[in-house]
Amino acid sequence: MTPANGSERATAEGLLNENQRRRVVTHLRLLREDLENIMRLPALAPDTPAGRRIGDVVGRIEAEIRALRVTFGLREDEKPLLHRHVAAIAEVWWSRVEDLRARRLKSYGEVHPDLPAALDPHVERLEDLLLDLAREAVHLPETME
Repeated sequence: MTPANGSERATAEGLLNENQRRRVVTHLRLLREDLENIMRLPALAPDTPAGRRIGDVVGRIEAEIRALRVTFGLREDEKPLLHRHVAAIAEVWWSRVEDLRARRLKSYGEVHPDLPAALDPHVERLEDLLLDLAREAVHLPETME
């Protein structure tokens, strides 16, 4: 939904408050780091068919990240504070670990009746530890270096 008069950026920049802006910037940074890690895999060397296919998709994702940054006036050099970066990683992984609960595995096949009792306590401990990581992150220095 791009306005015909090109006012999308001016309108969209004001749609995020400062906390929302930091969250978006931090998550885009984490996504870009993960994409960079994917492209460093030896099996995805740029001179291989798989590397070219994945590289093409990664390139399109990076283009969309750039478009999002332009739309919302997010500078490329905006780096999150260390404590926010660590807390964001903990939050992202908490969400991913939550998907490991037995009830969430049904879409991958029948869940053994004993699986929740065996798996879910581990998932809960991982979630608690990730929350601990996020809480500890507030005591970190501000710089990423």
